[in-house]
Amino acid sequence: MNTVLSRANSLFAFSLSVMAALTFGCFITTAFKERSVPVSIAVSRVTLRNVEDFTGPRERSDLAFVTFDVTADILNGKKWFEDILQ
Repeated sequence: MNTVLSRANSLFAFSLSVMAALTFGCFITTAFKERSVPVSIAVSRVTLRNVEDFTGPRERSDLAFVTFDVTADILNGKKWFEDILQ
């Protein structure tokens, strides 16, 4: 009647359909949540130097160093599944 290969194919197709439905359900539960958090960016030091560029003959290029601090409260955006995974 049905071979082992045919039954395995049906089982695999059914498993993929179930996994697709679960994946879509997880997407829907988190897709429309508000994920914005307050962020503060502060620049403390900017340095610009003219240094020698070794890619061409006797050319100089600008080299910038920027030091900044980023502060964000990312713990308020926790989702329910993060608690399950920990």
